[in-house]
Amino acid sequence: MKLKLCPAPMRSKLFQAIACSLLVSAAPAALADSGMSSNLAMSTADCTDAPNAVQRDACRARQMAHFQFAFAGEHSPASTASAANKTLVGTNYNEAAKLGDAESWKSDEFMQDWGLEAMNAHHAYARGLTGSGVRIGLFDSGVALGHGEFSGKNHQGLIIGNLQADGTRCTLADSSLGDLSNPDNNACFATDGGTPSIESLYWDPAYTNFLLQINPVGAAWAADYENKTSFRYDIHGTHVAGTMAANRDGNGMHGVAFGADFSSARLFGDSFWHLSPLCIFLGGPGCQYGQFADNSAFDDMYQQMNAAGVRAINHSWGLQFEPYFPDEQDTLYNDPELEAYWQTLREGSLTGESMHGKGMGLIQVWAAGNHSYLIPSLDVAPIAGVHATLPRHMPELEKYWLSVVNVHPTGDLSSPYILSDSSMKCGLSMEWCLAAPGTKINSALVEGLYLQDGNSAFQTDADGNKRFLPAGLDALRNATQFGYQDLTGTSMAAPHVTGALALLFERYPYLTNAQVRDVLLTTATDLGAPGVDDVYGWGMVNLKKAIEGYGQFRVDTDVNMVAKAGGT
Repeated sequence: MKLKLCPAPMRSKLFQAIACSLLVSAAPAALADSGMSSNLAMSTADCTDAPNAVQRDACRARQMAHFQFAFAGEHSPASTASAANKTLVGTNYNEAAKLGDAESWKSDEFMQDWGLEAMNAHHAYARGLTGSGVRIGLFDSGVALGHGEFSGKNHQGLIIGNLQADGTRCTLADSSLGDLSNPDNNACFATDGGTPSIESLYWDPAYTNFLLQINPVGAAWAADYENKTSFRYDIHGTHVAGTMAANRDGNGMHGVAFGADFSSARLFGDSFWHLSPLCIFLGGPGCQYGQFADNSAFDDMYQQMNAAGVRAINHSWGLQFEPYFPDEQDTLYNDPELEAYWQTLREGSLTGESMHGKGMGLIQVWAAGNHSYLIPSLDVAPIAGVHATLPRHMPELEKYWLSVVNVHPTGDLSSPYILSDSSMKCGLSMEWCLAAPGTKINSALVEGLYLQDGNSAFQTDADGNKRFLPAGLDALRNATQFGYQDLTGTSMAAPHVTGALALLFERYPYLTNAQVRDVLLTTATDLGAPGVDDVYGWGMVNLKKAIEGYGQFRVDTDVNMVAKAGGT
């Protein structure tokens, strides 16, 4: 099997994976709206052609962390997103909805995310369920905890880092941006999940001129960026967290489990790209700087999540180019160089079981993945990715695993939802797969843009590693704005499921994590072919049915009634 990847050998087992996706996510809105894909601007390199083991290992892992949402043509500017146009109310919010009256919960704020009604979340709220007392988590690009949608709660930003050669763990003060073309750079990785990652780009005049030559009208914005360095926030993690647990306070929108708390860890460090034709097409020294997580940082994240009592964690990321066939998945699962990585994901759930008891391992919710293929029918859509399908390789994980595909409304009451044309199907993960709303989902946004003249983003230490100059960071912070935005992808579907789990954890305090997962699966509304199928799995999340009782227990039938059911 030959996987076509991005060029330029880089060190990261995970950061390298998003190298191709950073261009669009870090570019101005004009670039995203132009429909220009980062992949179109990059050449490809075959991992088997890498000149040595270090570079081959880096190349193979370059795909390992790609956000599962759409930039181009799939989102609205913050100024036009639906929730952003709402009149903000005061902080003294008085809930007008009533217990026992599901319709009363469908406020303007509720209606900003069509997914809440689609999953029948209002029926859970009418039974007094909000996720109160439950902690969920996300591993993403970091969350802007300063957004009003997260105020007044006990949310956490976890600080994680790689283990260094001397056995100490990298700290935020130690972390820096190493040259990703140099496997011997001394940069270490540490991130704060309570802040979004920062993306910086130097817009080389040769690159902006190239864009203007190939698309004079669509790339007219490029002239404003010529010979400037831009600083922006990554919006992804804040949006995902909002879908999970944004406040119900009369402002904007609210999350599925608006009473829950979350712990946020940041998979992605800050990054810098030198945008020049040479760097884009060939790569090499001085082109890309960043930090990356290795297995020790993953282990640190899982240990902290489990210690904090997180019961389900959201992963809205995956491979940039997923295997299309089962044998290609098997090649990755059985790759000796990736064995430690898969084991780390496995232990993330099983460690929770050893800490909290039988069936109480961490539930891991995975976006099934997105694609850009033209397909004649849904049954031939690409299969869910390797992360979402991991229990196929490690069957002991199934009770702690969920795969999520993205559906959108059809307007036809006889068949109300259909798989998004950009979503993977459940595929080989169908036995632990659900469908959830993920198209044009409105949620929290952090934004800000700072431009400075020239290529002057860094200061360099004695080891040659770089850190952003304080002036640029301060200017970006001063430009920070909070709002709302519509995004599309399995990245947006997965947090609907993670939030739904929080409501059921509150509803069924006497069930294990694995049993609650089974409740969510077996009460879903069937979609597509009758029964569990490889497009929609068990079907659409249905909280109205889930709060009324179990469908069936598939992995653990031992129920210990030690607490009264939550809600009414």
